[in-house]
Amino acid sequence: MLTSHATTTSPAAAHPAYTPTPSIPLLITELAHEEFWARYAKLRSDAEHFAPGYLAARERTALLLRAVIADLFALADPANPLAAGDAAAAANAVRRKSWQMQLPAEPARAWLREEYEAWRNSDEPHPPNCPGHCGGTGIVLETTTWQDDGAPVWAEPADCRRGEEDDPHFNDCLCRGTGRRWNAEYREYQRCERYTSDSAYGRPARPERETWDAGPLDQEPF
Repeated sequence: MLTSHATTTSPAAAHPAYTPTPSIPLLITELAHEEFWARYAKLRSDAEHFAPGYLAARERTALLLRAVIADLFALADPANPLAAGDAAAAANAVRRKSWQMQLPAEPARAWLREEYEAWRNSDEPHPPNCPGHCGGTGIVLETTTWQDDGAPVWAEPADCRRGEEDDPHFNDCLCRGTGRRWNAEYREYQRCERYTSDSAYGRPARPERETWDAGPLDQEPF
């Protein structure tokens, strides 16, 4: 879709068509990711494991990013009608993927910029084999309550962190860095939602027991 003459000129540092001006290397990286996931299931022949509409969305996003790159090169060389034509054709390719009518060159490029802005402000989709185990939905069940023996009792939907660990709680937190606090009233552990410093930390500790049994002995009630 890009023409060879456009590659010799870098886009303007700040063009009013895009605020801020997208980074072409970053766009290319994101484009490669989208095309990879769009082809992944077809190569493995297991498309049924992907969320409905996931592959179509990846293919459309790849077209969108490709069109934005073409548009940036056209903006950098406004006197080149071939570059402008390439950008308009790329924008209309995105519209065809969405079953929308084709537009003249300038309206198509204006529409493309609005679509890119909407995409940029949307939540990044999670891949089907997301390391956070959300299956591409962006939502996971997270345990919030445990029995005194450590067995999970209750879980609630939570945003998937893509496999990243939750922010750690330090040893002087009321949860003693475990992320769980003992509720003496209900005789259960509950998720420690935020770091809360314990003024009693550092005092002589009482006898320690196993990790899951330490709550009733070492942790203060709520």
